[in-house]
Amino acid sequence: MSRILAYAAPRPLSAEAALGRETLASFLALASLHRDGWGHACAEASADPPAVTTGLSPAREALPPVAATPTRVSLMYLRFASSGSAVSPENLQPFARSGAAFAHNGALVPKTRAEERLSVEERQALRGTTDSEVYFALLLRELRETGHPIERALARAASRMRGLYPEACLNALLVTEGSLYAIHSAGTVAPPLAAFAARGVEGAQLPPGHDAGYNVLHTAVLESGARAVATTGIDTTGWQPLDPDTVFAFTPEGRVRTAAIS
Repeated sequence: MSRILAYAAPRPLSAEAALGRETLASFLALASLHRDGWGHACAEASADPPAVTTGLSPAREALPPVAATPTRVSLMYLRFASSGSAVSPENLQPFARSGAAFAHNGALVPKTRAEERLSVEERQALRGTTDSEVYFALLLRELRETGHPIERALARAASRMRGLYPEACLNALLVTEGSLYAIHSAGTVAPPLAAFAARGVEGAQLPPGHDAGYNVLHTAVLESGARAVATTGIDTTGWQPLDPDTVFAFTPEGRVRTAAIS
């Protein structure tokens, strides 16, 4: 149930320069509801592993300075903790391992269904207790075993996850090898309106897109030249929804590759 905003740019840009002040501000405003921590991942070159920073301090104050450093690929994350998943540093995304940073905005219930697929070594490498980290571990295995192209390996992994979770939202963004990858597989799960109401936000008070389209990812090439990808909650007027059940590879140079999730 997290919110994510990312971009790949042809030259190093701060988040504000890449996305625009209003878009960045509207994303940060979501932290009043999605308030269980924040994260940031960035990468400058394909040879560099992404740098990841996370925190539990208020995102509206803490995230902007982190995201102000110019970079070619950037991912920002606001957490809404799933029921039973602790608000703690080890559960914050993006998770980083094996030269990749990963953020997921769904819930995989029960987590044990995926966790049972992990090896002993993969279990020991887990840092926290979230279903999203288990998802990441299974994606990494696919990347290790099948190699490039990355988007096809991610599509195969997402297809296997769909078999385990027919209704769940599998949407995720990955930063690796200097590019941005988007897994768009929204599933049929309903938006978590009861969870929002439990925090005192419902009906007309909800941010835009916190409705039946909650799990649709959108994209646009902005005036800065950056390719942006976002979950709902910000003003995406003029943006396009990503094709469903597809993995996208967005390079800073503007190239786009896809792979279908079968």
